[in-house]
Amino acid sequence: MISPKQLLAGLLLSALISSAALGEPGQAKLAIIIDDLGYNLRAGLRTIALPGAYTLALLPSTPHTLALAQAGAAEGKELMLHAPMANTAGLALGPGALTESMSRAEFTASLRHSLEQLPGIKGVNNHMGSALTPLPRPMGWVMTEAAKRDLYFVDSRTTASSRAYEVASAYGLASAQRDVFLDHERDRAHIATQLKRAIAIAQHKGQAIAIGHPYPETLDVLEQAEPLLRAAKVSLVPASQLVRKQTPGAQACLLPPVMLRRPLTANAPVFASKKWWVLRYLMPSGYERKTPVEKHDINTRS
Repeated sequence: MISPKQLLAGLLLSALISSAALGEPGQAKLAIIIDDLGYNLRAGLRTIALPGAYTLALLPSTPHTLALAQAGAAEGKELMLHAPMANTAGLALGPGALTESMSRAEFTASLRHSLEQLPGIKGVNNHMGSALTPLPRPMGWVMTEAAKRDLYFVDSRTTASSRAYEVASAYGLASAQRDVFLDHERDRAHIATQLKRAIAIAQHKGQAIAIGHPYPETLDVLEQAEPLLRAAKVSLVPASQLVRKQTPGAQACLLPPVMLRRPLTANAPVFASKKWWVLRYLMPSGYERKTPVEKHDINTRS
């Protein structure tokens, strides 16, 4: 008969063997998206020359959009459309602008024109957008066009109230959110600190997405980033490797436990969403109320 000590020893040995067979876990992954490419050819070419799998986000209809797209593709860089979206500061958007005042036909025509300029793109992210990304309806129009082309969406999160990632998930797009802005301050020391912060997040979570711009200060830092990434055991990857599709209803059950249900009154709002009970029963009253995200214009409020 095997004694308890022998059994325990056998289990520990099995665990050690299994651990050795599995080896070290995979490296953490970091995607770095460089936005605002298209107006400055020299800065764009310097960005393309960065060593590693940087992702290039190109503005539509700029003087150098097509040339940089071709050069980036030739160097094996992943390309995205950097779609200009309305902002609360009233800053000029340039060609390809998407605003909340457009009709759906105008909005869709502008977006399609931008997308058709860049047939080699893999995804879309927002340029500015603090006024547009909180609005589910126009963001749904964006996701409709992106889904037709099997593109992913990265929410740049230029505002804390953005719902772009939520809408992208509801439409079944592979999507993700920005974790770190590298160069909100155009200072080399600050950018280096932000890069280290992005690396730390990747090490903690297994992955992270950072966004920067083709500023000389940013490029100076990124040109020296390879040894830092290697020492941290973090792999630089295209953004497409870090986006995920959400399983419909994965974050909420269709019927909440009894202890979470409240009696419904005659005038209680009914949310036509799989997440309705999360919003109705789990959100504390002090939180901002949200319009449920729907794909079929069920909700009239933006």
